[in-house]
Amino acid sequence: MSKNTTVPADAPPYAFTPGGEMLWRWIGWAFAAYWILFAFGAISRQKDLNTVGGIIVLAVLGWAVMERLWVQVDAAVLACLAAMLLPLVHLFTGEGLQVPEAVFKWESLCAVIAMSRMLQLPLVSRSTPRGTLAVPVLLILLISMVVDRGDSAGDAARHSGLFVNPNNLALIPFLLLFLIDERRDGRLVRWGVHAIVIGVLAFSGTSGAILAYAIGLAFHMRHRITPGMRLVAVILVLACALLAAALVVVEGDLLPDTRLTKQLSVIRTEFQTVMQGGELQYYDQERVLGTGTTSGIWRVSHWRRTIATYADGTAMQQLFGFGIGSSPVLLGKLPHNEYLRILFEQGIFGFILFILVWRRMFLTAPASVRYVGLIIALYSFSENNLDNFPFMSLFVLFLSASDLIARHASANPEPTGHDRSIMRTGQPAELLPSGSTL
Repeated sequence: MSKNTTVPADAPPYAFTPGGEMLWRWIGWAFAAYWILFAFGAISRQKDLNTVGGIIVLAVLGWAVMERLWVQVDAAVLACLAAMLLPLVHLFTGEGLQVPEAVFKWESLCAVIAMSRMLQLPLVSRSTPRGTLAVPVLLILLISMVVDRGDSAGDAARHSGLFVNPNNLALIPFLLLFLIDERRDGRLVRWGVHAIVIGVLAFSGTSGAILAYAIGLAFHMRHRITPGMRLVAVILVLACALLAAALVVVEGDLLPDTRLTKQLSVIRTEFQTVMQGGELQYYDQERVLGTGTTSGIWRVSHWRRTIATYADGTAMQQLFGFGIGSSPVLLGKLPHNEYLRILFEQGIFGFILFILVWRRMFLTAPASVRYVGLIIALYSFSENNLDNFPFMSLFVLFLSASDLIARHASANPEPTGHDRSIMRTGQPAELLPSGSTL
């Protein structure tokens, strides 16, 4: 490295690579093309355009990885590669149901996760192409405010915009949280981004996303209050948790009559019936209480059925799952819980790989964006989010970016030819054979 290069003591040896800004620019334009195709596909109901957009994203990421093949891989990459081989287990053993579309989605997501770890991108909030990534997301959200092409299950209080359902729309604004730079963005920008997130969550009416956002934001703000106030906050959180539990257990109308409180009321009255495997009269309940009021107890019932079906499987099915894409076929619907879905479709082996990958990504993420990972992890307890390719691919790219790389880039904006030689070949340029190129 050149004499003026300052490398943080805690930096991994492969962390500082040139061209991170350029790679973000490529990724930004690739996703801009994807969002355009997605919008046209949603409006014209031509879902094949989504596949074209996904191929563009994968092609650009693959090309970018070619620039990073010499970078050291980490455990998350190896776990993703192992997860990509799971369909072969079902193919060779003959057990399990393989749905080609679901397998393609899973393989694509694993490939994006592996590539996101190998690219070693700089923190996106401190990269100049962040506007290229932000503008298409904002436009998709804006169009979704006025165009509704999804299915809101007849609930006038919920909206899905360009997406299949409101739960997918609720994911998209979380991407904007990655683009906040608390060092250079003023309060107006920071608060404005959170206002957009809150507005879209209210527009979609997704309770799981709202709760996950509130918990994640509290986690993010925990270090910004004094120790005394932190104790008060913990007491308040515990009190709210106990109150919520009491509302589920104890009968009585103690809260305003809202969709969430109605869901709690139904859970309270029907929970024992569900645990005993009894049938619920969903439509009769919703005819009295309103659309969506049984969604909470329906999830509990479906989770129970998922666990019971998994427990009845063979030893091989419990170890490697019933096959990727098997849950909607065998259960009627997705489990609406990403953790149960992975356990059911990929077994204990796939579940452990899944947890290892996401744990690694969360622990190595910059502190400034770690709470966004927590939000999605919590939201995945009530929804299936992995199928939303544009969100998940951007999410893992943002979460895997490193602030160490951003600090090095700001201190050393342009590596010398001597630096490039060492980074690419391990040798200074003067020691390379005659005619070698960098």
